[in-house]
This record gives sequence, structure tokens and C-alpha cells, in this order.
Amino acid sequence: MSRLSALIAQASAGLSVQQSISDEKWVAIAQQCGDEEVAEIRDRIDALKAELLTVEDWDGDTQDEIHLAIAHFTRMLKLASDSV
Repeated sequence: MSRLSALIAQASAGLSVQQSISDEKWVAIAQQCGDEEVAEIRDRIDALKAELLTVEDWDGDTQDEIHLAIAHFTRMLKLASDSV
């Protein structure tokens, strides 16, 4: 497991499947990111964008979830890049 995955897993520990990681925890994760994590965030954003292209037009729920993930990682990338 990568350090970024471990940080995300730690932030989501104890949350139910209906709950999401708070904005404060996303900021805390970003503040702990170094160059390797920033590169992984970029890779994850690229992978999510590629996955979005494969989702059927009728599957709006999946599209929404992917867009939300992209937004979280994009925000985290900006925060992490500012602190590196």
C-alpha cells in the first residue's frame, strides 16, 4: 500500500459506506504529501479521467462519483503542491 493510500485509509477509518472523508481530513492528508504522493495524486486523476470516458452516458451516478473523486484529488493536489 502506498503512503497516500495509507493516509486515505486512515482518514476513512470508522466511516460507514454512506459517509465521506471530511474536508478537514483531505486538507490534513494534503499537508502530509511529499513529491511521491503528489505524483501519485496526478496519476490517480489521470486514471479517473480515463475511467470516466468508459462510463455509459446513462450511468449518471457513477459519473457523479468519479467527478467527485477527481474534485477531491484536484483540490488535494493544489494543497499538496503549495506545501511541497
